[in-house]
Amino acid sequence: MTVPAAPPVTRVATHCPYCALQCGQWVDGRGDVDGREFPTNRGGLCQKGWTSGSLLAHPERLTTPLMRTSRSTPFESVTWDAALGQVAGRLRDLQAEHGPDAVAVFGAGGLTNEKAYLLGKFARVALGTSQIDYNGRFCMSSAAAAGNRAFGIDRGLPFPVTDLDDAEVVLLAGANVAETMPPLMGHLTGARLVVVDPRRTPTAERAVASGGVHLQPVPGTDLVLALGMLHAAAVDGHIDADYLAERTTGFEDAWRVAAQWWPERAERVCGVAAADMRTAAGLLAGASRRYVLTARGAEQHAHGVDTVSAWINLALALGLPGRPGSGFGTVTGQGNGQGGREHGQKSDQLPGYRSISDPAARAHVAGVWGVERTACPDPAAAPPSCSPRSAGPTARRRCSSSAPTCSCPLRTRTPWPSGSLPSTSSSWPTYCPARRRWPPTSCSPWPSGRRRRAR
Repeated sequence: MTVPAAPPVTRVATHCPYCALQCGQWVDGRGDVDGREFPTNRGGLCQKGWTSGSLLAHPERLTTPLMRTSRSTPFESVTWDAALGQVAGRLRDLQAEHGPDAVAVFGAGGLTNEKAYLLGKFARVALGTSQIDYNGRFCMSSAAAAGNRAFGIDRGLPFPVTDLDDAEVVLLAGANVAETMPPLMGHLTGARLVVVDPRRTPTAERAVASGGVHLQPVPGTDLVLALGMLHAAAVDGHIDADYLAERTTGFEDAWRVAAQWWPERAERVCGVAAADMRTAAGLLAGASRRYVLTARGAEQHAHGVDTVSAWINLALALGLPGRPGSGFGTVTGQGNGQGGREHGQKSDQLPGYRSISDPAARAHVAGVWGVERTACPDPAAAPPSCSPRSAGPTARRRCSSSAPTCSCPLRTRTPWPSGSLPSTSSSWPTYCPARRRWPPTSCSPWPSGRRRRAR
């Protein structure tokens, strides 16, 4: 008796749907997953990746639309035409009664470029609403704004993660990649890590084991820590003056802020020992291949743009961006946060990274879409109560009155990624805030000569 051979199972080459690494994987029709050779994961997967296929065959997975006539009645399966008709009808009714901005659209960094583009077009043309944004508003938007300040362009991670393989020192500000993106740790095995995190995370443990440093700031004081490290780098002679002069502008203004936050003063606020700040700055300065990477922990603050700007300033002052084997980047949380911003699902942007507040940009996109210029709404024209810009003052009030403001970012002389990055040789720090004199020499950390302990 011959047993018939089982039909071959077709596998599809795809990517893990979760974090920004988008690890390569094989998935078959039964939901079985296997690792696939890909630069980010090199054939391995984390627990999220190995279990991602289980959703495909789960008995509770929805395969048809469900509707109910009221909240007290059960859901019943309906056709797609019936479900979409119900949604479209209710949207029309709401907008007829309350205006087009009564309907809002919320996207996500997990959408492909094509989906993000269509979502923005659907919101602004089909619905006619100016109320669209995506889930990067409280994280990657801070990094994007800081990047635009410094480089003239938003590029989350401007180099492949494989570049980290040869890094000697990597500073991770607000990132616990050992738990949230485990395959990324495979690219950091040869580097000494400087981890900025209030918690003693597995990534922080790895930093200590690698001969690096774990800096534990009081929550909400990341900006103070970054300014203290910039001050330490300047006074200890780690600033790359030639790089600043040739490739950037604005260091004098940035230093005027950092000069107020010498490490001993910063220690009183953020709780990180001044000696540790100097050690971390020295590690970055002493390596030839070094990176500064920020993530959600640095961005998700009411002053997240300033915090990321401060870390960029540190990277620029040390001469990192634009040099082989070194740089600044943002560890994104989802697979296509960058593409989503560039293709039109962000509240202040149209496809092609065009500013929606620019009348010429709105007119161009309206022409491509074949609609009237007025059909591309400007959020600034929305009522103050619902305009995205109205959130600004509220967010500012959430800042502690004692929080510093880093509103003086360094800027590259030419837009990223051409590599031109900060001022004259006389602009590197020469002011000693402790003794209020020039140039800095060995000086006591406090005008009175007394040293205070962190509270």
